Amino acid sequence: MIPVVLWATAILLCSCRTPGPAPEPPPVDPSLSDENYLTEVVRHLYRWYMDEADVEKEAEREHFVFWVRELKPELDDGDFSRFGEIVIPELDIHVTVKKADYPIEHSDRRVKSDLYKIINVARYPEPAVRPEEYWEVRLSHSELREHLFLTRSQTRYPEGELLERMREAFRDQLKGESSPLPDAADPDNRVVHLSPLSPVANEVWVFWEAGRDLLHFSSDLDLEHPETWEDELPTVEVYDIDEQTVVSLHEAAGSNAYLTRDQVGRALYNCVILGRRLELSQ
Repeated sequence: MIPVVLWATAILLCSCRTPGPAPEPPPVDPSLSDENYLTEVVRHLYRWYMDEADVEKEAEREHFVFWVRELKPELDDGDFSRFGEIVIPELDIHVTVKKADYPIEHSDRRVKSDLYKIINVARYPEPAVRPEEYWEVRLSHSELREHLFLTRSQTRYPEGELLERMREAFRDQLKGESSPLPDAADPDNRVVHLSPLSPVANEVWVFWEAGRDLLHFSSDLDLEHPETWEDELPTVEVYDIDEQTVVSLHEAAGSNAYLTRDQVGRALYNCVILGRRLELSQ
């Protein structure tokens, strides 16, 4: 039988033992945690998702904190796409990103992206302590805020042949809608506004003035690549802002055919204020 004194001493020594270092998270693709890449992600969120309350919440902080990890979903044979998650814990923002690399069915080509592109943004509460599966990246908050402010109007658009392909794709899409182009001879009825391109998102929004429609083009292929507009056309969603705008998506639970008033406002800001005005050919 172990003497009581020795038993008590053993318990005391165990309780005083210094815990070992926390295990490192699984390896992550360096391009996913690159500071320049994360800055572009924040710029996209700044234009499309963040609001005044978010900016005020972060205003007094020394660092802008990201939690980053790779995701490992089960993929089809031949699909070597990589996925990641970027969390901004103070704002409860979760960004899912994808670097596409998979074959196109019945073709010898592959869909391949050089950068991780945003495929989803969501908000839900995060724990106060970083989960062990995430790496933490910290950027100077003051430097990031100044950069975003100074470049808030910086934009980039398709040019040359690619711009013409996009113009024709927009025209063809509008002609196929239930409310066709009214009086195509009137130039005012052929005006659209194109949102700027983002290096971290394969999507573009277009506002058609005459039809009061918002068109959302998205693709796994780079929208700036000519092949995207030739035989692998982007997915297109069309929203009639008079009929498909709601205050909250809870009003149309289970349907993805509506935009919130906030989403419409952001799309119009990016298309009309930051965007490029185009006239469609007849």
